[in-house]
Amino acid sequence: MVVGALNAFHFLGAALALWALTVSAIGVRSESFPRTGRQTLLVGAISVLLTVGAISSAIIEGALEEDEESSAEAAGASEEQGSPVPAGALRLAADPDGKLQFDKTQLDAVAGGVTIAMRNDSAIGHDISLEGGGVDERGKVVKGGDTSTVTADLKPGRYTFYCSVSGHEAGGMKGTLTVK
Repeated sequence: MVVGALNAFHFLGAALALWALTVSAIGVRSESFPRTGRQTLLVGAISVLLTVGAISSAIIEGALEEDEESSAEAAGASEEQGSPVPAGALRLAADPDGKLQFDKTQLDAVAGGVTIAMRNDSAIGHDISLEGGGVDERGKVVKGGDTSTVTADLKPGRYTFYCSVSGHEAGGMKGTLTVK
């Protein structure tokens, strides 16, 4: 739902509040309000209808918001999942048991466009990042079988690949990429 958008709950809630204020104001001014049995029935029926309508619309709007959030989360997850690994990419994997380590600590590449693809089968989020020689690139944080990739145009030299999630590099998720 768009923040600030009015929906049925807002209208029915406002109508219920106005109705309650009106009935209260009339009741305070007139001891005989409602005067007849029909008026009593009418006031009661309107009060019940507005209350049920406001509560029902709140429940419906809440369910619609949950559906929208679930759809948005699923769309975001599908964007991260299943991204194809480019041909020629250097491949790594995070420890599937959640330890803060990659399956390799050394990678070698030829100068030029280099892509590192890191698969993460664990339930803990990790990414693949690359820095050194003026390069500072980060892939998406992924988990549960997804792949994070990072690509950079590299000159010969040594670079550090690592997980940029807070504390993971310090915990051991790093290695050296040697470019010749």
